[in-house]
Amino acid sequence: MAVMGVDSRDTGRRLAVGIWLWMLAVQPGWAADLTVRVTDPQGRPLGNAVVAVRWPNAAPAEPDPEPAVMRQRDMTFIPHVLAVPVNTSVLFPNYDNTRHHVYSFSEAKTFDIKLYVGFPERPILFDQPGVIALGCNIHDKMHAFIVVNDAPRMAVTAKDGRAVLENVPALPRELYIWHEWLNHGQKGVIRHAAADINFIPVDIDISPPPASPPKESMSLQQRFDRIAQ
Repeated sequence: MAVMGVDSRDTGRRLAVGIWLWMLAVQPGWAADLTVRVTDPQGRPLGNAVVAVRWPNAAPAEPDPEPAVMRQRDMTFIPHVLAVPVNTSVLFPNYDNTRHHVYSFSEAKTFDIKLYVGFPERPILFDQPGVIALGCNIHDKMHAFIVVNDAPRMAVTAKDGRAVLENVPALPRELYIWHEWLNHGQKGVIRHAAADINFIPVDIDISPPPASPPKESMSLQQRFDRIAQ
């Protein structure tokens, strides 16, 4: 039946379409990849920066059931920066022919794996958020970082300073950025972005890496403190 010249069937179709569009807008699947580019104040890209993103009512990321891996090869930790969710286990295989002694005095996790080659007995569980600085008690130049975070998405920037965070809902976002050269005392940099932005450039203030004093002049704790600066 038509009322005042309006077809009730047409009105019903318009209402149905409106409801369908509203449901699409509020569904968690209404998401896109978010690219963040991290630079210093001069615009130079910063690799190995951790970028984590949050949005309203977001659940923390679930840890992978398989351990993450921090390798030791050619007297180097690989990767230099590893970003993992809270409650992630990390394995530390040593592929060198010489033994390493991996350790950390970080507040979020204190541990050491004494001299070994190959695979240690068990992975290490990282159950608290924070930045864990790693060192080798035998080879002072070896250092790396594990960043443990409870954000729903996180990634580490490549050499070009870019990190891609997948399937971020179209909601207002809060970004957390960490880099090992952040000015002393900074735990991280926070930025806010609107829901409709899928590329975010961020510049952060950094300090140059500290000079390395002779190993013989430092205790194990002093060496760790230098790495963790």
